[in-house]
Amino acid sequence: MGKIFGLDSYFYKYGVILCDLIIITVLWCVCSLPIFTIGASTTAVYYVTTRQLSDREGYVSRDFFKSFKQNFVQATLVTLLIGLVSAILFINIILFQPDTLIETIIVIIQYVILYQLIIFTIYVFPLLSRFKFKFFELLKNAFFMANRHLLTTFTCLILLFAIYQLVLRYFILIFVAMGFYAILTSLMFMKVFRKYVPEMDKDV
Repeated sequence: MGKIFGLDSYFYKYGVILCDLIIITVLWCVCSLPIFTIGASTTAVYYVTTRQLSDREGYVSRDFFKSFKQNFVQATLVTLLIGLVSAILFINIILFQPDTLIETIIVIIQYVILYQLIIFTIYVFPLLSRFKFKFFELLKNAFFMANRHLLTTFTCLILLFAIYQLVLRYFILIFVAMGFYAILTSLMFMKVFRKYVPEMDKDV
């Protein structure tokens, strides 16, 4: 029995991982309730998961709130910017009815901008969780990486859609969904980030 339930057993290790995923997801949900704090919460989640992948010891809740406080202002500004642009695009796409070729082209351009906004959002909070950028440097680097590493970008999009569908089908998965998505995408983000900062595991 000791081999099954011991500290070195797979049962214990996977149990700890599952517990961490639940804690991460619950913290993310609770701290995202005001909506405008969802960026700070997402940044905090990636701070926790990327630290774990760097083999850094720590406590999930403590690391989460540390990042939440440190990156709150910048993450919230990014969130408000994303929300503003999304609202403008949503209104234009829904209400605008193209009648001419020029108007159709304008609609297509708006869909392209929407796509860019989505992939930008995928990268910006993981970047903020690992590096200290000035506001416009953060935006520029997130935009650059999202378009430079398209395989990672598309994989993240597919994972997001797949997990969303699983939650719709098995609602109980909502308690691990964000943590599961974050840890899977963090594996890819860390690989990308190390190409630019090979020593990133030494210093956050």
